Amino acid sequence: MLARAAGPLARELRVITASDAEPGRQMLAALKARYPALQADAEPRVLDARSGPAIYVSVGPAALRRALSADLKGPLISVLTSSQTYRQWTGLDVMGAKERANVTALYADASPASQLQLIATLFERRVTVGVLLSEASAYLERPLRQAASQVGVELLIERSDLSSDAARLLTRLAGAQVLLAVPDSTLYTRETLRSVLESTYRRGMPVIGFSAATVAAGTLATAHATVDDVVADLAEVLDTWGQGALPEPRFPRYWRVTVNDNVARSLGVPVTDKVLNLGHRPPGRTP
Repeated sequence: MLARAAGPLARELRVITASDAEPGRQMLAALKARYPALQADAEPRVLDARSGPAIYVSVGPAALRRALSADLKGPLISVLTSSQTYRQWTGLDVMGAKERANVTALYADASPASQLQLIATLFERRVTVGVLLSEASAYLERPLRQAASQVGVELLIERSDLSSDAARLLTRLAGAQVLLAVPDSTLYTRETLRSVLESTYRRGMPVIGFSAATVAAGTLATAHATVDDVVADLAEVLDTWGQGALPEPRFPRYWRVTVNDNVARSLGVPVTDKVLNLGHRPPGRTP
């Protein structure tokens, strides 16, 4: 974990926790190591009752939902929540711009640019990447196309409706050599991801996941931010933010790659050191 203590903040740091899920516990421990004076509670109104100026951090989607309902008096930064969930809950998808000026996020999912850089490095040739998008993840199409142009891969994007089954939609991606799964809860649940993995494995089609958990579940690899990466990123926001508007919500600045070695061997995909060393580490951190 990050152990370097940060300088004192101009405002008290108040962390809204969620359940005792392991990522949340790790995040809180890492934040406490960096900001020993922080205050943490699962109930945002308890924290908001404290005196003095504060900045709030919500850890995970459940904490974000409670924080948005509490009408906090200070600015709020969301971490460990996907871009899709954050956009839906803050009205970003509806308004086209940030509805809540006092709220921002460091998304849990890696950027489309990071994921497509991983794919380009894995295959070292011009491949066609299949992507399924729903209305809830349509905002990803533009950054995906921009990133594909930059790294030299082709995109085959299929749109689904709410009644579509992700595994059945794969038939529309017959021209793709690899599938990029995006963090879209309307397309990928635990059950549908399992069906997609079974279907793609039979075809010998690698799948790039959207989290380390999806790699453990059977996707080939993913770009993702670790807890240490997120804490370093958050610390830079906290240490540099003044009293003006919060920065726009964004994908993680720091990230790295996780690979499922068993899947790579089964699919015959060589994983080089170049792939394993991909990413952007916080200053002073080693892989």
